[in-house]
Amino acid sequence: MQLGHCRFSIDKGELINQETGVVWHLPRAELHVLTLLVEYQGKVVAKPLLESGHEDESHLSSASVARAIFTLRSFLGPQYETLIETVKGQGYLLRHHRARKETDNKLGRVFIRPLQALLVVIALISVSLVSLWWFNQVGHAVSPTMPLSIETATLDSGQQVDVILYSPSNTNNELLIDQGQHLTQSLLGCTETVWNRAFLSLSHDKQVLNITLRGDYFGQSIIRNLKISDLRQPKRFINPEWLEQVNICDSLPVRLASSHRTQGR
Repeated sequence: MQLGHCRFSIDKGELINQETGVVWHLPRAELHVLTLLVEYQGKVVAKPLLESGHEDESHLSSASVARAIFTLRSFLGPQYETLIETVKGQGYLLRHHRARKETDNKLGRVFIRPLQALLVVIALISVSLVSLWWFNQVGHAVSPTMPLSIETATLDSGQQVDVILYSPSNTNNELLIDQGQHLTQSLLGCTETVWNRAFLSLSHDKQVLNITLRGDYFGQSIIRNLKISDLRQPKRFINPEWLEQVNICDSLPVRLASSHRTQGR
């Protein structure tokens, strides 16, 4: 994956500056954030998804995500740091990189006569006015990466829990939707729970289901990250045995650490 003059190797977890030859073995937070930005390239990645841990063993704080964005931009350098755009109140977006033409690099060295300079200024003003008009007309169409679906489970106590599915594609999500329905049905069997939101996503190879539970306990925000691996076909990530182990209805968050379980071979 080309990012400016850097090359991102997802498999090796490296960012390579092809001009200087410097190889940066990305730390956990930077690797997680950049992998998600690449996965959703051209779309805004919501902050909750960046903080969820995704395929990681533990969640990231908002400060860790912000620090990772800063260090990634620093490595890309001033010329390409704007490839990672901050979308206020929503998240971050990785722009599509287009290699500059050789003529563009020489533009600053070309001698421009006075009349040519005037024409260039007029052209720039015209482009600016057109761009401003376009932004006012359709600029609002740029939207963040939206959840694939949001389903609300209303418990017997009246408490509501949102089950939110994330996927980089709107197609071939039958497995993710099926697991979301299983989790929703399981939550409906609870009288009450500390959790008010559940985020679900699948790994690229669909071998791992990532679940992030968020809730409130006596005014304190709590989070629990879960990973379930299933190598069988058909896959049954969420099953009675797993639900019993996790105890998703537990009103006391006894175990808030991340858990990981592999099923099948």
